[in-house]
Amino acid sequence: MLRRAALAGCAVALCTLALIAPARAGDVVPPNGPTYTGLLRALDRNEIRSATFDESAHLAAVVYRDGGTALVPYPAADSTLPVRMAKDGVGVSIAHEGGAFPLLTVILWLGPLLLVGAAFAARRKKRAGAMADAAGPQIAGLRPDVGVATAPETRFGDVAGCDEAVEELAEIVSFLRTPERFARVDAHMPAGLLLTGPPGTGKTMLARALAGEAGVRFYSASGSEFVERFVGVGASRVRELFKRAIANAPSVVFIDEIDALGASRGNYDGNSEREQTLNELLVQMDGFVSAAQVVVVAATNRPEVLDAALLRSGRFSRQISIGLPSEEGRREILAVHSATKPLAEDVDLDVIARTTGGFSGAQLAELLNEAAIMAAREDRQTIESDDLREGLRRVLAGPKRKSAPLAEGELEKIAYHEAGHVVCAELCEHHEKAQHVTIDPRGNAMGFALFAQEDRALHDEEQLREAMIAALGGRAAEQLVFGRASSGAKNDLEKVNAIARAAITEFGMTGRLGQFVGDARRLSDQTMGLIEREVERLVAGAYAEALALLEGHRRQLDALARRLLDARELERIDIVSALA
Repeated sequence: MLRRAALAGCAVALCTLALIAPARAGDVVPPNGPTYTGLLRALDRNEIRSATFDESAHLAAVVYRDGGTALVPYPAADSTLPVRMAKDGVGVSIAHEGGAFPLLTVILWLGPLLLVGAAFAARRKKRAGAMADAAGPQIAGLRPDVGVATAPETRFGDVAGCDEAVEELAEIVSFLRTPERFARVDAHMPAGLLLTGPPGTGKTMLARALAGEAGVRFYSASGSEFVERFVGVGASRVRELFKRAIANAPSVVFIDEIDALGASRGNYDGNSEREQTLNELLVQMDGFVSAAQVVVVAATNRPEVLDAALLRSGRFSRQISIGLPSEEGRREILAVHSATKPLAEDVDLDVIARTTGGFSGAQLAELLNEAAIMAAREDRQTIESDDLREGLRRVLAGPKRKSAPLAEGELEKIAYHEAGHVVCAELCEHHEKAQHVTIDPRGNAMGFALFAQEDRALHDEEQLREAMIAALGGRAAEQLVFGRASSGAKNDLEKVNAIARAAITEFGMTGRLGQFVGDARRLSDQTMGLIEREVERLVAGAYAEALALLEGHRRQLDALARRLLDARELERIDIVSALA
């Protein structure tokens, strides 16, 4: 639209130039417009009512008796034309005398130029508006909804599996509700709380539950919202956020993924805007006093990258670690998320809790939702145990791939591969046992075995060795039965090599290197070579043991593989029956 307006203005200007230039020359008459000859004829016939002469441009603005008007050029040599018209009874007036720039010319030229200028001004305004939109709804402001924050409806009863964190936060609730109790003994609550833990463990929900239990306003922002490419915007947003929180105290300020904003300044890649924003956050945290009744809660799953200035006393000095839930915690989380779901009588959440070791709260919620989708897909009114088992497999490996391409004989290889994992795990004393095994493709996996997950805080050498043996059982079974291994063991090999390397470089579990722990980036070539040889030795030893176990139990391996080829999927009771 702006381009069309500019082109129209230029066209008007060019047309004006074409009209005026011949008039100044005096010897060229526009071919299709009013002519000097026509003007004289009209004067002889007494058809002209009035005329205004511009002697500088040699133009006559003529008004005819029939109401018509025309702009007629006349030659400079005919200087008596105005006098002759006046004698014939025509109303004559002179617009400009002498060499002044004619008003008509100014109007004809200035109009198009103003139109072009207005078009370009509008275009600049549109660009400025786009830049402001890129910076945010307000160039130095936060999202509009932050200013109308209210107390969330989430309560501590809605959070399960992290009782220790709830106990820590309950103290903050008392401070926000009854600050006079702490003021009597001159006690000050920490200005900042840092929630750390793996993704999906409920850090955001805990922050909302804190504000909900206390009944105070909740201001939420992400660390990335403060980091913009416009200098000064992030710092201004930090100031505005804290200004709102203090003005509406008591309140809770929650900054999610604070590592996007507060990463160590030594790791910056020259982003001065991020450093200014972090400095402003540090200044605002220093300005807190107990009377303000404002608590800042931040969350991250990478506390190791945070700047030391953020973690010092007076800022985020209290850190609350939220780990993956235990079996009891998983049972409580499943109960919370299934409270509104119609479960069948045969559903046992204790069984699901036992088989979901290592799951976060978010994964457990997804498991129940997938189970509900399965029930709705079958048009049933309740969620059954099969739905929960299918939901578990979907969370771990994705939905079934019914059209996965398989060449002749590949399904048999997959069956022996998965059977090798299961048999080796059964024969290892400390390894968890298989609860489910399938050769139906899911996601990127052509088959998989699901093992029970025991809650453990520590792992010894024997447990790590058995984990490598079970992981290599699939490759060993292929080698034993078909005489050659396939590419299906790619993920198994990655897992085994990671275990072996961690045992050497992180846990000091190697006879040749002793109690050695080292960073690969700071080791000599000689030490690195020794580490690589140790990794190779551990992996080769585990593979040899897996082959030996399967050779000694070939009958059980064949029986389990045949059952898998017939049924495609086996539960724990079927696995035990086949191996017996």
